[in-house]
Amino acid sequence: MVYQQIEDKLKTRKDRAKRAVALAMQNQWPDAVALNQSLIEDFPDDLEAYNRMGKALTEIGNIGEAKAAFQRVLQISPYNTIAKKNLDRLEQLGDELPRHHVINQGAARAFIEESGKTGVSSLVNTAQAKILVQMSPGDDVTLQLDNRRVNVTDATSGDKLGQVEPKIASRLKRLMSVGNRYQATVKSVDDHKMTIIIRETYKDPSQASIVSFPPKAPPGAYIPTSVLGQELGEDVRAAEAKRINDAKDWSDDDTEPGDDEAFTPNIHRIINSDGEDGNSDY
Repeated sequence: MVYQQIEDKLKTRKDRAKRAVALAMQNQWPDAVALNQSLIEDFPDDLEAYNRMGKALTEIGNIGEAKAAFQRVLQISPYNTIAKKNLDRLEQLGDELPRHHVINQGAARAFIEESGKTGVSSLVNTAQAKILVQMSPGDDVTLQLDNRRVNVTDATSGDKLGQVEPKIASRLKRLMSVGNRYQATVKSVDDHKMTIIIRETYKDPSQASIVSFPPKAPPGAYIPTSVLGQELGEDVRAAEAKRINDAKDWSDDDTEPGDDEAFTPNIHRIINSDGEDGNSDY
C-alpha cells in the first residue's frame, strides 16, 4: 500500500513536470512559474523545478526572484551547471533586463542531428560578454559570407556574435557560394563562448553528390536543457560531448591555405570584472 502511494506520488510529480515543460515551450511563463512553485511546495528539493522556475521568472522580469531560485539550487547541489550559468548570466547583465526570448515551437527540430546535414561549431572571434549574455540556447542566428569567413549574427538584433570555426567555415563558404542554404541555432552560450548547430535547408542541384557535414558519429538528438530548466545525467552529457567532439573531427580537412591564420582571434574581447574567464546551457 505504501509502495503504491509512493509510486502514485512520483507519477504525479512526473506528469506535472511535463506540463511545466509544455508551458515553457508555449511561452506561458506566468503559468509556468505557478506550476513549478506548486511542485516545489510538494517536493522542496526538486532541482529541475527550481531551475525551470528561475528561467520562467527571468522571462517575466522578476530577476531578484529568479536569482533566489537558482541560488536555492546551488544550496542543494553546489555544482549544478544550469543554475551556475544562469546566475553568472544575470550577474553579467547587472541592472539591464535580459531580452525576452520566445521559444519557437519548431525549435526542437533544430537540435536533431541528421547525418550529413547538420554540424556543430564553436565560434571564434566572439563578441563582447554584454552581447553574448543576451543570447539563449534555441535562439536563431544568421550565417553571412564575408570573404574567407562566415560571420554569425543575432537574427533578431543583427549584432555580430562571432565567426564559424575555420575548417567548417571553409567548406560552408564554398557550398553557400554555389547555392546551398543553411540555418543555425544557438546550442550553448555563456559570457565568453558560444556553440551553434548548423543545418542544411537547401542543397543546390549542382551539389547533389556533396555532403555538407561529413559524419563521424551516428546521428542523434540534443535538446538544450537550459530552455526547459532541466539537467541531463552525467552519462548522457558524456555521450553527447563525445558525439559532438567526434562530429567536429573532420577527416577530409579541406581548409584552404591561410584559413587558420585568418580565423585566429588576435584579441579575445571579453568583458569580465575579475579578469578571468566566466562560466546554455541554461
